[in-house]
Amino acid sequence: MTSSETTESYEISFNVLSHIHLLVLRGGDIYFENEYKQFFVKYDEPSYIKNIKLEILGHISSENNIQEIVNELSEYVTDVNADIAKRSIRCFGTIIVRLPAVSQNVTQQLRNFLSLRINYVTNETMVVLKDILRKYTDFIEGFVPFCTKESLQQITETNGR
Repeated sequence: MTSSETTESYEISFNVLSHIHLLVLRGGDIYFENEYKQFFVKYDEPSYIKNIKLEILGHISSENNIQEIVNELSEYVTDVNADIAKRSIRCFGTIIVRLPAVSQNVTQQLRNFLSLRINYVTNETMVVLKDILRKYTDFIEGFVPFCTKESLQQITETNGR
């Protein structure tokens, strides 16, 4: 994966990451659990590399590395690239569904995103909340205060509504 740093050829990195993504989806997440920092996004990487790294991060998170991954994903939410911000919010949804033991702490971070008052962040957070609140109905009371008239007016996409 480091070949792209010297040759500016990201094709090899993308192929390696695609194979790792497939392994992680098939249950090989334990093999990459300790190497999670390798999948942190670098600012100069192309968006297709960033996207697949975010997908992998959501699936290799565990109770051992969750805090560092959540902190890193939280930084991406305020990224200039709205697509990266949306994908990082989706990773929060993946983590919450995969790891019920830490879901309470991670949903607190989603509440923080709603208070940012950024349109695309609010939209994507509401989309992710739709799936989370279906699985964890006891979390609904924690999000009711954030569903004010002001915050609902910021939701412009139909999926968020």
